[in-house]
Amino acid sequence: MSKGLWITPHEFIEFRESSERQALGQEIASRSTAWDFSAFIGLLPDPDPVLLARGDSPRVLEGLMADAHVTSVVQTRKLGTLRRDFRWRAGSLHNEEPSPAAEKLRRDLVEDLERIDLYHLVSEILDAPYYGYTPIEILWRAAGGRMRIDNLVAKPRRWFGFDDTGAPRFISANDPTGELLPFGKFVFARHFPTYDNPYGLRLLSRCFWPVTFKRGGMSFWVTFVEKYGMPFLFGTYPKGTSPVEQQALLRRLASMVQDAVAVGPEGSRVEIQGGGGSSGSSGGGGETYAKLLATMDAEISKALMGQTLTAETSQRGGAYSQSKTHEAVLEVYREGDEQMVKTAMEEIAWLYGQINAPDVPTPSFVWWEDEDPQQAFAERDKSLSESGRLRFTKPYYMRRYGLQEGDFELVDPVSNDPAAREFAEPSTRFTPEQEALETLIDVATREAAVAVQVTEEQLVRIVLESDSYEQAMEKVLALWPTLDGTAIAEQMEQVLLAADLLGRWSAQAEASDGN
Repeated sequence: MSKGLWITPHEFIEFRESSERQALGQEIASRSTAWDFSAFIGLLPDPDPVLLARGDSPRVLEGLMADAHVTSVVQTRKLGTLRRDFRWRAGSLHNEEPSPAAEKLRRDLVEDLERIDLYHLVSEILDAPYYGYTPIEILWRAAGGRMRIDNLVAKPRRWFGFDDTGAPRFISANDPTGELLPFGKFVFARHFPTYDNPYGLRLLSRCFWPVTFKRGGMSFWVTFVEKYGMPFLFGTYPKGTSPVEQQALLRRLASMVQDAVAVGPEGSRVEIQGGGGSSGSSGGGGETYAKLLATMDAEISKALMGQTLTAETSQRGGAYSQSKTHEAVLEVYREGDEQMVKTAMEEIAWLYGQINAPDVPTPSFVWWEDEDPQQAFAERDKSLSESGRLRFTKPYYMRRYGLQEGDFELVDPVSNDPAAREFAEPSTRFTPEQEALETLIDVATREAAVAVQVTEEQLVRIVLESDSYEQAMEKVLALWPTLDGTAIAEQMEQVLLAADLLGRWSAQAEASDGN
């Protein structure tokens, strides 16, 4: 047992008493020992600064979605992730080929999820940045010798809280202090949770005051437009008109605003005068309200997307370089959303594996554009197949891509395509000598390609499994002495011999034709 700690490569501190060693395994700074800890009936209070200052419930944030700009910005950010495709990849250890058990676990999970609206589920997971978290309940049923996922349902956030350990609890009618959640039933997608705030960072709470000021400014702006933006009627009357007659004329003008019809005594006159336009104090007031609304919209855009130009280019303008920079910022936000979705989905997969096959590596969630080892092999195989000189075997496809015996059949693209077959037919016939030489070259080339393929597969696998250039080079140098170049050399000798013979024969044939 160690009797101390190396705090630097050259300084060692010995433990003087056993109590000092025991203190290393204890948590000193905890909620129970902190001076400012307080809990509400067993649940941690929500530390959101905006809601805490106002004494509001998180439900007040749902009303902010009634603002058109908030909804537009949220949709812009969410749809950038929702438009992407994803798939499940069988789990493996140390980048090895997935085992048959791992492939089966992946197929079982995909089969269960095919009956669930994953688009809607991902959309609700993507609400976590705006409300802090999204609780997802997993509904199970026993069938086919395993526990199957029957549905994945996002539940209301107001039904849940977090205790002093940071664990989520269900606030039920029977237990307002919160019930502990059973294993395998819930997954929480959370946006930047911390020890002090397990409820997550709510972006919508940062939009509360901009939306409030915007609504107030909109109300005043509408009143301003109604008062100064419309033409108004100005009536004059002769001197000596009594107050009763003046009030009667005023009522007639008010009536005229509604139906444009009025009568008046002889000598009175009505003028139509324009309202406040772009000039004068009234115009300046209108521009002030407009600037207030634009400023609040910009604050909302920055809170929800980190920038403004992707939502307000038509109003605010901006250089092309600025717009590209703002698009890059939005893409970074979306990448964070994608990672949050990946984490939640892989937690669902982990629970699925723990319940059905605890000793098997669980499937991983992969966005379609993400690089994966099979994609590189698929591109390479496509290029080699289209060259017309190579056709992979059925066992190769089954091993490389995890296909089953009855999943596919190999076909000859030339024999099944009349146009390709016509193109493939030579316009002239070979002589027996030429045909023999062509056959020799073709056979030697195919056999050499097979030998090259084995080597290439080993090298490609090394590159894909390496984390850096240096690591890849070390693995290649270690592998190089074990590579068998004999087969390739023999086939190359045959090809060169065939090419030499064909050249000599062609030269002799041309000489004979010339004579």
